Amino acid sequence: MFKREKERERERKTGRFLEMSKKKFGFSLLLALVLVSMLSTAAFAKSAMSFAVAQTAGANTATVTFKGLTTDAAGTVFTVTLKDAANAVVETVDVTTLADKTGSYTSPVLIVGARYSVELAYKTAPTVIVASGDVLIADYKNQIIDTSDVDHSTNLVNANETGFEGLSKKRSGQKMHGSYQNNTNSCASCHQTHTGEDHYLLFRDGTYSTCAACHDGTMGANGVFDAASAKSGTFGGSHAGNMSVHLADGTVDVKAAPGGNHTETGKWAEEFTCASCHNPHGSDSARLLKTDPAGWIKTENKIDPTNGTNGGMKFTDRSIYEKASLPATNVGDYILVRQTLSSDQAIVDANVFFKRAAVPAGSTVISTYKWDYKGNKYIEDTSLWVRSDGGRPAVETQLKAAGVPKTATAEFVIVWKDGFAYSKPLDTTATSIDSATFLIGSAVDTVTNNYDYFDSAAPTYVKDSGVQMSKFCASCHTDYLSATYANADTGVFTSAHRHQTDTDRLTCVRCHYAHGTDATIMKDSLDRGLTELTAVGAPFDPAKYAGDAAAAKTAATDYLKDPNPSSALKRYTGMAVCFGCHDGSIASDDTTWSNYSPLQPGAKK
Repeated sequence: MFKREKERERERKTGRFLEMSKKKFGFSLLLALVLVSMLSTAAFAKSAMSFAVAQTAGANTATVTFKGLTTDAAGTVFTVTLKDAANAVVETVDVTTLADKTGSYTSPVLIVGARYSVELAYKTAPTVIVASGDVLIADYKNQIIDTSDVDHSTNLVNANETGFEGLSKKRSGQKMHGSYQNNTNSCASCHQTHTGEDHYLLFRDGTYSTCAACHDGTMGANGVFDAASAKSGTFGGSHAGNMSVHLADGTVDVKAAPGGNHTETGKWAEEFTCASCHNPHGSDSARLLKTDPAGWIKTENKIDPTNGTNGGMKFTDRSIYEKASLPATNVGDYILVRQTLSSDQAIVDANVFFKRAAVPAGSTVISTYKWDYKGNKYIEDTSLWVRSDGGRPAVETQLKAAGVPKTATAEFVIVWKDGFAYSKPLDTTATSIDSATFLIGSAVDTVTNNYDYFDSAAPTYVKDSGVQMSKFCASCHTDYLSATYANADTGVFTSAHRHQTDTDRLTCVRCHYAHGTDATIMKDSLDRGLTELTAVGAPFDPAKYAGDAAAAKTAATDYLKDPNPSSALKRYTGMAVCFGCHDGSIASDDTTWSNYSPLQPGAKK
């Protein structure tokens, strides 16, 4: 009981989710709480109340600022509770909000080198913590303090200077998620050798809390709570803006994914956290996205005449097929195909992946093809060849000749990321290969903007990167990869009619954000967000509100709120996600084509 209570207190101190550490809510109950209750749901680090706690400039005190919700009246009384690292209350103060609904609190002088936590609650509901955070008090005359003896979040001896406190020493030139060499200490950025707070020796209790300690924007890392820079969405949405987020704090299991396999086996039974999608130790994909989020490469692919595919991405000792004689029936969701390329380099370079890898004309190529369940034929594919399934001993992607794996040479090149290998014109290795064991994953290219995943006119567009993104999402939401449906009803693949998601034009991120959303980043059917809607001459031009920019922004935000709040992580509000593309069939009170525009959602202006 003591251990359970200690875990709850640690999670609450980090200020990420309100009293939800490791709880196992039923998914429907959790969704109901998100949609119905404003105070009993999760409180994020960047909360709806703009809650922030930081050391006061030029002083050894802490300053707390916050703002009431739109539903709160000016003069609402909140209770601020300041605690030390041992969770003992230092001070409790009531704060009354001003006319603009803001409130602030400054602590008494605190101990240099100690960590303190702050909790915010309504005075009328003191046991419901609506926001929280913590602060390490540095010597304001120096700002960098000696942290070699004690971890100030736990007061445990930390002689190795590892983990979060080590970051305050501003170690220059070290990457947090790379640069793993013997002359760096990148591991210590996240792990504490002897004083970790969880079984992975992380410096915070749980994956989510560890990631959020830096990625809440306080450490210069990408802030996942900042709506203003929400390329992948935001965890910092507000209930007032009809927030919808991926619950990555471990509250739910992977099996809760809509369209997933809702069983208690394997990866499906694991807690859904940041590490379910991202690999903090490195990746072949953009943004450290995993190549195999749900562990499909450990499942041997099987095709059943009655139930269709089992979705496995491991293919053991499979034959190599010639391009001139592709199988007419499905012998596996993926196969390897051999072809000899044209002697004309221009023709070879017409394949963007061959051109990117500088494949010479006349080379012999072995590449991946996938079964197109709609066209009932094999088509080219550019999925990643995963090098290992992570087991011991590992099963690796291997190209074999007479059972002997062939390794890469200067003349025989393996392009892992795009799933092909080639022998240069005078090399015979590719010709000799007669079987392969291969593992299929996903690799998403880096783009400057999510539009580039589906906008073929964009200068940074990379062919098939949107398809790879959809495939990545479908690792958990397996039912929603519409090109690979069959007759099974296990949550792996189904025969239901769905939007096509296996083309760049209709990739998942065209309609959805990965992290979360609310009205502050949603758009309408004409691709207009808050900025566009409040510009001069726009529907919510401040001039129409007597020059009151705040009133104009509030009205625009109300317009962008999803009328049917859900867990869908939508980019577009309400039915804008539909009629942004299907705009030729829309009727309103005034005109049939009320929202018609040649620029559909995602098309750059």
